Amino acid sequence: MKLIASLSCLLAALFMSMPVGQAQIELVRSNYFPAEFEFKELGAIKSEQTLTDAASLSGIHEGLLFAEVGFDKYARRVYSLRNHGSLSIEVVRLKDARAAYSLLTLLRKADISAGPPGAWFSTSRNSVIFARGDYWVRVQGDSGPEDLSKRVAVSVSNRIGNREPGAPRLITHFPKTGYDPSSVRYYLGPKSYDSYASAIAGRHLKFESNMEVAQARYAIEDMKGLLSIVSFPTSQLAEKYFEDAAGMDSTPSVRSRIYLKRTGPLLGILEGSFDSKMAEKILSSIQFTYAIKWIYDKNSRSNTKTIWGVPMPILGTVVRSLILTALLCGISLFAGFGFAVFRLLLRGYAPHNYLDNPERTEIIRLKIDEN
Repeated sequence: MKLIASLSCLLAALFMSMPVGQAQIELVRSNYFPAEFEFKELGAIKSEQTLTDAASLSGIHEGLLFAEVGFDKYARRVYSLRNHGSLSIEVVRLKDARAAYSLLTLLRKADISAGPPGAWFSTSRNSVIFARGDYWVRVQGDSGPEDLSKRVAVSVSNRIGNREPGAPRLITHFPKTGYDPSSVRYYLGPKSYDSYASAIAGRHLKFESNMEVAQARYAIEDMKGLLSIVSFPTSQLAEKYFEDAAGMDSTPSVRSRIYLKRTGPLLGILEGSFDSKMAEKILSSIQFTYAIKWIYDKNSRSNTKTIWGVPMPILGTVVRSLILTALLCGISLFAGFGFAVFRLLLRGYAPHNYLDNPERTEIIRLKIDEN
């Protein structure tokens, strides 16, 4: 019994001595809706719906958009309000943060602002839409206090917890000069592009697989226009589209000017009343650079330690490889030296051994008589 008690104390001591940063505990929730009695304005639950099959999204108004960007789970709950009216909460889990941000830009009815709630949100009247990581949430009511939807949205956002940043990388390529961030639209598929995108020179681009398109309005002095940035899977495909798009401004019905720029797999198309000097100023800041990143296990205990900017696990692997290579070289040199010493000693003590037999080691020489 004393041994068992000692072992129990030892295990408890080891557990208590573990660093807090190494313990990873994630709260798994069945849903992210408000708790009972959390908001006094909310009454009974009128209806509740949960979908996990993309085929079942056909009954949802924006279901096809959810399926296109990468749907994982859809949950909706409708509350009756204490006085009158109702309030609905939709929580959609998608494949990544890009999908959630895309839906936010497409389905919003007002400008986008930085959260909370969420990483980004948009609010209009009694409706709040926000994106947080791979979650897209919409809270909307038909009556009640004006701030109720916002307070409920904050509650849902807190329950979702911290997630990766909401803005995709393509959005960061928008030049700042004359940029209107409230006008951003981000497309990940042909349906969303065909339904919500502004035409470029009176036509729509053919949306290819793994393509991304972002659009935003620009205004500088009395010049206005639309900038579309298209991200292609490869630079070769971007070059092909660049050549095809070069003749867009040849359409007589299009009065605005069109300017193009390609950098790597990105294609920038600026359309509007901008002169060539202002267009060059806007498009020149669109740059694409390749970067190499160290990829390592984020759950590793040593992931916070780096030397010269290189994570310790990777640096340790490189050092061990160098040490192993040096060790193999040393073993090879030592083996060669030992074999040479053995041959010399064998030749001294046993001149007629098999290895030094003249018949075995005889060399054929070619004699040429020059006379």
